[in-house]
Amino acid sequence: MGALENELNLGPTSAGWLREIGVTTLDELREMGAVTAYCLAKARHERASLNLLYALHGALTGQKWNALSPKTKAQLQKEAAGFRFGE
Repeated sequence: MGALENELNLGPTSAGWLREIGVTTLDELREMGAVTAYCLAKARHERASLNLLYALHGALTGQKWNALSPKTKAQLQKEAAGFRFGE
């Protein structure tokens, strides 16, 4: 298993989904951004839930996904809803 599985909030499934979209390190996730990574993973895996979005954001900010504030979760949802592929 790669380093992604060792990051906060990330397990084998989410790390595998990230690898499928070209993300193999936390730095690459940081460069892509949590919202973009979530939307790309969601496009490939319908079962990816908002918990993945929260987990990715938490991995980048050093927070447990379930400890994010409602305000942060709402902002992430808004950004994901506005995501457009290829822009």
